Amino acid sequence: MFNKKKKSHISIEIKDYVLRAIVAKGPDTSLWKGYELPLERGIVEGAVISDEMALYEIIKEHVTKWAGKKQNVRMFVPDTSVLLKNFDHPSDVEPHQLKGYVEMELGQSIHLPFHEPLIDVYDPKPGDGQAMLYAAPSEEVNKMMGMFLDASLEPQAADIRGLCNIRLLEHMQFLDAHKTYLIADWSINELSISIFSQGNVEFLRYQSIETNLADWKAEPVGENSYSFEHIGGEEEYRMVVTDQVLEIDRMMNFFKFSLHKGEKSVDEIIILGDNPILQTIADLLSNNFDTPLKVLNDSIIQKQFPEFTEPFATLLGLALKEVN
Repeated sequence: MFNKKKKSHISIEIKDYVLRAIVAKGPDTSLWKGYELPLERGIVEGAVISDEMALYEIIKEHVTKWAGKKQNVRMFVPDTSVLLKNFDHPSDVEPHQLKGYVEMELGQSIHLPFHEPLIDVYDPKPGDGQAMLYAAPSEEVNKMMGMFLDASLEPQAADIRGLCNIRLLEHMQFLDAHKTYLIADWSINELSISIFSQGNVEFLRYQSIETNLADWKAEPVGENSYSFEHIGGEEEYRMVVTDQVLEIDRMMNFFKFSLHKGEKSVDEIIILGDNPILQTIADLLSNNFDTPLKVLNDSIIQKQFPEFTEPFATLLGLALKEVN
């Protein structure tokens, strides 16, 4: 979609409560550097930019200082609106022609619930006449692109959170090509679920986690690094998280019985993210499911990325993206 070929780049994640970045001055991951900056409430709400001027000033003051001007920028498409859809195509359409085919068929044989979508395609089994379409509305990404351009940065790529998680796990050689994985990315107020089976994304789901961000406090733990702590009733928050664990159970049953008639199920659960109680979440999952569980915690991340901690996991997947 946007394509400036250069070895160095900055990957940016913007949530309701934090802006996080990885500056990659070349392919050597040991030289990559991470940055975090808490965001005041009201700048971004529900993954939607509410105060463009405030966010622009932050980008202009901090991001350009971290990366330098004219740097290539990678970003996420907001999880709230990503759509995964199967579509049929003529057998004579080659894999490299699929995106053009979808663009031609939008509004004809392929219908989406929004105008001017951002799209990407994936063909897990070339030649079978079926492929996967990822689509999202362009409004929020266009807002981000405008701010980056105004701050003398160069938009290079936008990607989906679930795909970045899979890219990281493949890079770390955590995925068996013959298994089915449920990958759960836990933020403080968001949960992104993907089910990845035998090289194919079969399921994407976004869930909001009800919590008042005024009850969370950011504490500096080093240069350009912060931890988040709940200063309200943490037990109430744990109950909200427990509800999401039960929702995961429903998703797994839907995948097994509704999508695959009992013939395929999740073999392993992998959890990651910047939620401060990630280990508590892991314990809840372990107590409720017999499915094997893996947590992408600091020690696992740092075996391959010594400079980074678990909150940077998904952003590492974005930084690893190959851009032609």
